[in-house]
Amino acid sequence: MLGTLFYNQGYRIAFLVCPIRHFTGIPCPTCGMTRSFMAIARGDLERAISENVFGIILFSSFFIAVIHVAVELLLKRRMTAFYCQVIRIKTFHSIGFSICLFYYILRLFNLFTTGELYISFMHSPLGQFLFSIKVN
Repeated sequence: MLGTLFYNQGYRIAFLVCPIRHFTGIPCPTCGMTRSFMAIARGDLERAISENVFGIILFSSFFIAVIHVAVELLLKRRMTAFYCQVIRIKTFHSIGFSICLFYYILRLFNLFTTGELYISFMHSPLGQFLFSIKVN
């Protein structure tokens, strides 16, 4: 979230670049999350969804967690809310993982059909390295 603040101010922080996408040209499942957070911080929910659908869910989760911890600290006692019990259910984890994996596959398929995946891979360090081996 701090990175989002700096990015919205125009600063570029090198370690916030996705190493998987940088080296392979293939986005990881969380690619677009920082841009999604930036869009949420600007109030542009449509852009946030287009960058990564799960950005809104994760941002909301962080927001709820911060409020929950702040209330616990103010009251000086542990609170149990319904979401604390829900996140402990293993089935919830499995369903969440499956949804994330399906969304990631759809994103990759979309990039593949437009040709963007191939172009990104060929321009990546890994793609250039592999292509130079094949040519020589």
